Amino acid sequence: MREWRKSHPLTPEQRHKSNARAYANVYERRGTLVKAPCEVCGSDKTEKHHDDYDKPLEVRWLCRQHHLEHHRA
Repeated sequence: MREWRKSHPLTPEQRHKSNARAYANVYERRGTLVKAPCEVCGSDKTEKHHDDYDKPLEVRWLCRQHHLEHHRA
C-alpha cells in the first residue's frame, strides 16, 4: 500500500476524512467513544457515520444496511 500510495496520493478532502476516521477509531479502542445500537433498527452490528468530518468524535451509529441507505438518500 505504501508503494501504491506514493503514485496515488490522497486529495486534501480524502486525507481530512481519513484522519477523522482514524481519530474516532482511536477513541473507540480507548473506550471513550462507546459503540451503540443502530439508531434506526437497534441492531448491535453497527458502523460509525460522520455527518461532519470536522467533528470526528460526533458519530452516528448505523447498521450496514441503514448506513448504505443513508448515503443513497
